[in-house]
Amino acid sequence: MEIIVHSEPSSEKKVTLQNPKTGEKVVILPEIGAALVELELICENKLVQLIHLPGEKTIGENDLYPSALLAPWVNRVRNGNYSFEGRNYQLPINESNLGNAIHGFLARKKFEISEEKCNHDSAEVSFIHNYTGDFPGYPFPFIFTLTYKLSSKGTFAVNFKCQNTGQTNMPFACGWHPYFKIANADISHLEINFSPTLKYISDPQMIPMAEESVSIPMPVRFSETTLDNVFKLESQTEHLTELSDQESKISLFLKQNSVEFPYLVVFAPHSENCVAIEPMTGNTDAFNTGDGLQVLSPNEEFTSLVEIWIDKAKI
Repeated sequence: MEIIVHSEPSSEKKVTLQNPKTGEKVVILPEIGAALVELELICENKLVQLIHLPGEKTIGENDLYPSALLAPWVNRVRNGNYSFEGRNYQLPINESNLGNAIHGFLARKKFEISEEKCNHDSAEVSFIHNYTGDFPGYPFPFIFTLTYKLSSKGTFAVNFKCQNTGQTNMPFACGWHPYFKIANADISHLEINFSPTLKYISDPQMIPMAEESVSIPMPVRFSETTLDNVFKLESQTEHLTELSDQESKISLFLKQNSVEFPYLVVFAPHSENCVAIEPMTGNTDAFNTGDGLQVLSPNEEFTSLVEIWIDKAKI
């Protein structure tokens, strides 16, 4: 296994984890939110590209937030305004058409390499961002660590860790916003299988206004159904989402602990052959509703893991 750090002055800094025997690799941009921009894993001796970057803008300016780390809040805060422990706070509005604060502020922040581990079995790199509490409307310092690990057995893992470094409690939610594809498969050939219990219906500001029991038969075929919803998942220590290509019969599997990450957004953007599968600790507008909101006391940590691999389809 290998770790390669590319730091040419004329281009963005990149970190690559790779298996030289199989060609499997992971590419991360540490200076743009430690975003995952390439993931290739092997299935039946063929390398399969799995990460898609939708839209025409560069990743640092892309309003679809490809592969973004969503923290310290997920999705939207209505009107950018919330109250916490007796005080009111106003966040900058960065979704001007709907009037919300969206997706936290770490997605495009610079992360530093804090640790590298490499042996015959795996390549692993940790990236750290030390937030000092200077973002308008969020005066709660923390350290966030993202750890990416590629195994020689063909599995990929992302560990999310946030520690409250302040002297007071802090409101917190965390999520991840990757867009997945299966090689060049058309969206009409993709289907998804997961285990939701609730689906949230949004108001014109894209904030949940109602919930309903899920009656969607699985798997969901994107040729028949349009999805852009937050779902509450069955509470499982190993919840599995399967995204499958009906033509190649290859599936991507995403495993999350749905006790720690109880929510999942599934979103297929228009005219793109990809699906966003977004694990989240809290619901949209959790800073106001408390739905999934975590409160970290001083020095307390949140940590959880998401694992990904590919195999022949089981759907």
